[in-house]
Amino acid sequence: MFTGIVSGVGTLQERSGSRFVIACPFKRRSLEEGASIACDGCCLTIVDIAKAKGKTARFAVDVSNETLARTTLGSWREGRRINLER
Repeated sequence: MFTGIVSGVGTLQERSGSRFVIACPFKRRSLEEGASIACDGCCLTIVDIAKAKGKTARFAVDVSNETLARTTLGSWREGRRINLER
């Protein structure tokens, strides 16, 4: 269950269609495929743990068309800062 407490701030590094790659301050080994993570309050599922760039961990999520239509995620662009809740 999510607590409503932001545990980190990530950055949208890549967006390719409905796949978003988010850099985060969490340790790479603490991320798990299939885990849920709230991104600006929207619960998404980690589908891939991307290779880190430097010390920054990265994870990918796939966003459904319904979610893109009903949330602000459709307007997100690379560089956007994102509140993350584990």
